[in-house]
Amino acid sequence: MNDSADAKNRPTGLDWEGWRRALLRFAAATGLCVCAYDEDCERQAGPFASSKVACLLAASGIWNEGRFGDRIERDLAAQVRETRAPEHASVCDELRLQAVPLLIGGQVRGAIVYGWAFSGFGTPLGCERIARQLGVDGARLWAEVRLESPVPEARMTVYTELLETMIESTVRHTEAVERLQDLDRLREVFLAGVSHELRTPLSVLGTRIELLLRGALADPEAIRASLVNMKHHVKTEARLVEDLIEAARTRTGQLRIDMQTASLRDILKAAVSAVVPHAEAKQISVVMPELDEVGQLPMIADAHRLQQVFWNLLSNAVKFTPASGQIALQLQREGQMYVVSVTDTGSGIEAALLPHVFNPFTKQLKANSQGLGLGLSIARHIVERHGGSIRVESAGRDAGATFLVTLPAASQPAHDAAG
Repeated sequence: MNDSADAKNRPTGLDWEGWRRALLRFAAATGLCVCAYDEDCERQAGPFASSKVACLLAASGIWNEGRFGDRIERDLAAQVRETRAPEHASVCDELRLQAVPLLIGGQVRGAIVYGWAFSGFGTPLGCERIARQLGVDGARLWAEVRLESPVPEARMTVYTELLETMIESTVRHTEAVERLQDLDRLREVFLAGVSHELRTPLSVLGTRIELLLRGALADPEAIRASLVNMKHHVKTEARLVEDLIEAARTRTGQLRIDMQTASLRDILKAAVSAVVPHAEAKQISVVMPELDEVGQLPMIADAHRLQQVFWNLLSNAVKFTPASGQIALQLQREGQMYVVSVTDTGSGIEAALLPHVFNPFTKQLKANSQGLGLGLSIARHIVERHGGSIRVESAGRDAGATFLVTLPAASQPAHDAAG
């Protein structure tokens, strides 16, 4: 009648309270006895008993740890976990129970065990045999069984269909709750990240202005140094705000892409030239093909947006690569597609983070203390709007990373065919 205290307090990642309410209603509607087990075959809900037979069994303690009811239901839950399909069992071929898997997100998260009902009219002798196996009073069991209607196969099938419908509805509700929780966590990350990143440049600007007002305004060199520093932080602030605007546009489908005839060669040259000074400052070598010798590499694209993509990839490579490291840009054509790769010898990407690299607000905090983690998310959106794809490969921490961008090519003009 009551849940196990240990099972109730064990964290499982599911909202078992919601399942308890749903299963309690199912038990009341069908007269069956119902329990729910998690993926470790630990009971998290039930037994919910409404029929006189089920109440007698519950009061007799057959679901106590080590008793027959506890053992047989755990075995059924384990079978369901392995087979991912409904299973059934019986006591003395008369008292039947069934189990169905609890599938959420394609994974077995538990099992619902239900039944403890006679498929036909019971007999005194049969009740005595069942009572001995269960460890209950045979006379009391027969007294309750003879007053209740059996649950034949056809009715049990209807009950199973009803339960599966209820599970499907509850799973949808659970998944919706989990999505809302994910959104709430994302909102918290967003607010914390934005407030921190926007506050930092403003704080530095305020400090610089305060120092200027307190210092000797007649010192041109001091004023110039402060203004240079302030200009840098204004640019940082502007970039953060621009990233937020761009990210919002990608989410609402309002990011403008102006498709025109363009040259991938020129796009790459512009992106590289903007990043090389930063690489040289860290003594990072940039290895790349001689772009002036590869031809125009024609395509239909928004040159400004694609330059933004490759600038982001190259800038990240510089950021995550230690001094004296190397960045390699490679270019090849595969059929009607260009494939551009950016490989670095930097800090790499851990396996747990790899599937989430292109998600908004994903940051490797160890080496990326600045920024909002929006650049790669925006880059993916831009590439996909061009009919291309972007992916990442990394062997793990300190093993570097390779970003590969695939973009559709336009037909090659005759005068460019020879390069």
